Amino acid sequence: MQLQDADQTQPKLLSHMYWREKTAFQLQEDSNEFWVLFAVENGSFSYQIQDHEGTAAFGDLVLCPPGVTFRREVIQPLSFHVMLLQWCDPSGHPLAMETHIPSGKISIQDLNRLSSNYAYLKKWFQHEGNVASSLRQHVVTDLWMLVVEEAYSASPEALSPWTAGITNNKDALISGATQRLHELASSTCIMKDIAMELGLTQVQFTRRFKKSTGMLPIDYLTTLRLQKVQQLLLDSEMTLQQIAGQCGFENEFYLSRVFKKRMHVTPSSYRKLHRL
Repeated sequence: MQLQDADQTQPKLLSHMYWREKTAFQLQEDSNEFWVLFAVENGSFSYQIQDHEGTAAFGDLVLCPPGVTFRREVIQPLSFHVMLLQWCDPSGHPLAMETHIPSGKISIQDLNRLSSNYAYLKKWFQHEGNVASSLRQHVVTDLWMLVVEEAYSASPEALSPWTAGITNNKDALISGATQRLHELASSTCIMKDIAMELGLTQVQFTRRFKKSTGMLPIDYLTTLRLQKVQQLLLDSEMTLQQIAGQCGFENEFYLSRVFKKRMHVTPSSYRKLHRL
């Protein structure tokens, strides 16, 4: 199936659940009659889906096909969305064959757009009715468009978007570095020290990280921190000063400046706009 065909394939959202700070899965393995999507907000987990296995954290989507055993185990307390999906053509009719849909892990580079989608999913999570259902569907469609757009950017001529490396054929050393950044995001993190842990100079580390992820390591770290800030703004009554201390920022003034630059809205306005 060509990329333009994949672009016309739409995921229909059948159900959506949101779990916060989960320390263990009730079922460490199961299978489902529909596609299952795990979308990680915070924390990390290991997974195995047929011959796909690895670790997923913020920025990663993990897709499991129908009837396939999905094995998983929490590594760090996990906040994540679980969605059941059915793939349809543009007219809304279910597809009998879905061999062009990737399974396993897909890493998204546009983390700001991903974070925004997660915020809207949480906002409409427990709302009933056609409007809320339609809004959730729009968000899920945009998640799929993120995947298609990144595949197209990687290789417009590819016969299939998944031959372009979108399924996370990344530098193994840098994959370990991203996991380390997740672990240290809430603390004072010095890139030079992480580079030394990997046996690289800071310049080598920066170049290699950018080549593998498409982002500078400091931008990746800032995105992780802001994602945690968004969660605390929505899920707690903490002051901005307290949030800054929890998320690795020097103070609330620096946090506010970075947040406004990245999100185009102040933290207080973000809290008012997105809280239920």
